[in-house]
Amino acid sequence: MRKYSKKRSKLNSEYSKLRKQFLEQYPVCQAKIFNCTTSSSDVHHTKGRGKYLNDTSTWLSVCRNCHNWIEENPNEAKQLGFSKSRL
Repeated sequence: MRKYSKKRSKLNSEYSKLRKQFLEQYPVCQAKIFNCTTSSSDVHHTKGRGKYLNDTSTWLSVCRNCHNWIEENPNEAKQLGFSKSRL
């Protein structure tokens, strides 16, 4: 049995390529909030992954510390514009 469907595998493959390009294009953390290391290593999906998985207009290039803070503080992250409604 497959771990992912063919459709999901294709989306994941595309995501990996886009993610690499995005982090190369934006090597500096775009959040710069909590204990920022300034060097981007993660892609934060401001509207969640779902249908926005490969929509780079909803992405932020962030360091691991800022990404953790955004995920752990959703209300504050929304106020700062780092997360958006998923509706």
